[in-house]
Amino acid sequence: MQDFFLTFIIHSVAISIFVLGLTRLKLLEVNIVWSAISLALFASYFTSLFMGRDVIPLASYFPDLDWNWSGKIAAILVWLIALMALLRLKTGFCARDAGFTFKQNENSITPSLFVILCALAFHVTLISFIGNGPDYDAEELLYQATMPGFDEEPMFRGIILYTLSLAFVSKRYSIFGANINVAGLILVALFGLLHGVMYSGGEFTFSALSLFLTGFYGFIFLWLREKTGSLLLPIVAHNSLNFVGQFF
Repeated sequence: MQDFFLTFIIHSVAISIFVLGLTRLKLLEVNIVWSAISLALFASYFTSLFMGRDVIPLASYFPDLDWNWSGKIAAILVWLIALMALLRLKTGFCARDAGFTFKQNENSITPSLFVILCALAFHVTLISFIGNGPDYDAEELLYQATMPGFDEEPMFRGIILYTLSLAFVSKRYSIFGANINVAGLILVALFGLLHGVMYSGGEFTFSALSLFLTGFYGFIFLWLREKTGSLLLPIVAHNSLNFVGQFF
């Protein structure tokens, strides 16, 4: 866990330098308070993943579990608490502002479903070439079909995207029909860095493939969130990609 947070701090510094450059170019304005809140949310999320087993000891009742159900459930509780805090403390905030709605933006469903199908086709093709073949059991399939989307999307494309948009204020740019701000792109970059560049065992490791794929899929989920105005399809896409990938 210590290695992870050292990695996170280094990535945060890199992103801060990038943000400073954009600020100097007057492409965004920085709000220190919301920046601190966003950083605290990141830290809380990853702490819950690592320490969830101590708070929710599912292994005591289900000793055969191989996956981090406790950590994911703890992470879901974190974004639920954050959502409740925003609803109570942030003037004018409603759940839809962070994507918590079933209502989809007008004319967004068809192109979004097309993007999801293309992402699935790309994922299946890629895994077929670089994967080691099917390797799964019932627990893994259930986990991949539920947990990744239900904890990561509400937190990253929901709560943190909302707070980062207040921390890094910029205009929105139309990218393939979705209006995306700089905060969303920074979130994609940070998410990619967290998976592609890590500090472990006293040294840094770099995986260009992990960096690219995590960033690519992170952008797909961001695009779906901004196109539809809802977290529904990002959750569906995330869980579908993780689930289908187990068969190849």
